[in-house]
Amino acid sequence: MRILKFVGAFIGTLVLVFFLAFGFNLDALYTLYENSGDLQEGQQWVSKTTSLKGLTEYIGEQPAHVSVVSRSVTNPDTIIAYGADKPRTMGTLSNFFLITTFARKVENGQINPKELVSLDEVDRYQLPYIDASHHQDAKSALSNRGVINAENKIPLHELVRVAIIYNDLAASDFLYDKLNRDAITKTYQLLDVQSTDQLLPFAGLYITLHPKLNNQDFETHFKQLKQLSDSTFRAQVFTNQQKYLNDDQFHQQVQKVFDEQQGLGVGFVERRNILSLFPKSTAAELSKLMVQLEQDSLISAAVSERVKNIMDWPYEQKSLNSDFKSYGAIYDNRLGLLNGIDYGASVYSEEPFGQAVFFDSLQVAFWFHMSSNLMHQDYQQRLIWDPALRTSTLQEIAK
Repeated sequence: MRILKFVGAFIGTLVLVFFLAFGFNLDALYTLYENSGDLQEGQQWVSKTTSLKGLTEYIGEQPAHVSVVSRSVTNPDTIIAYGADKPRTMGTLSNFFLITTFARKVENGQINPKELVSLDEVDRYQLPYIDASHHQDAKSALSNRGVINAENKIPLHELVRVAIIYNDLAASDFLYDKLNRDAITKTYQLLDVQSTDQLLPFAGLYITLHPKLNNQDFETHFKQLKQLSDSTFRAQVFTNQQKYLNDDQFHQQVQKVFDEQQGLGVGFVERRNILSLFPKSTAAELSKLMVQLEQDSLISAAVSERVKNIMDWPYEQKSLNSDFKSYGAIYDNRLGLLNGIDYGASVYSEEPFGQAVFFDSLQVAFWFHMSSNLMHQDYQQRLIWDPALRTSTLQEIAK
């Protein structure tokens, strides 16, 4: 009887999360039906991970899907390092390099954070059904803050902040062009990153990945893309990005196909698998950057402080204030992927940490389960202030 209650609760939660993500309409219901087979993948783990203790057991038994690096700034012996050097999909964790470039250029006097930018121009980057609700949420937040003027323009620093909080892909792509690719490359050099791929614009990525736009079925198109050299693939992404922005006919064609296909027009498993073609980094490298940020040595103290002021949005939630002396993060959550980078110190030990956690290429049912509870965020936050969770994690990965 208990297992039936659990299964019923899980299915109910799954359906709710699905409709929140994809919309309350008949098309969404049809999509759920079409992907019902994919929703069987990883169900055996759902009942085992109803707590963070259960999640540590998943971590220990699924090294192909998880990387965790948690570094104490003051006590190197307490490090947790699991799958530290395995390349993992960054997703919107790549925004870290955008905000660091932004902070660097502001401090150098190369850009004015109060410069007004057009939301109409930002809208141009948005693809139908590709995290479109995030873009709308970001604009709603800007409206609620009263920072949109009569000409539909906002201060640049406001766009930077909502790009991080809401994972607004259109805002990220706009900032990529605004900040300039060469400036972002310069940031990579200053940070001395060795294991992190150069960024790619999201619209160009999704256009390149779309099978129908390339007149192929998914499997054929995906196989061909995986066989391309990195330079060739990147060149295609940038070409598609610029064509989408500057060629009205192509822009309309892309909009039409994404509308008709409700995004990529592929199943849950395929949507998960395409993330393997996104830029990657490692938990080891990103966690080191978080330590530098915590130490105010990320390029400079002024740059570090400005980046912290952007990343500290979770700390504004009163629920965190009772456990943290300071905290900042960037998270991503897209089908099959849950990850985050963060820094902070608890009010209990005041010991500062820098962390990077990746749940990558997850089983579909298990991803829905974790996503519905924001378990990856809870896990990362508690790693900083909960010694019992750190001990449990170390015990499981030691097995």
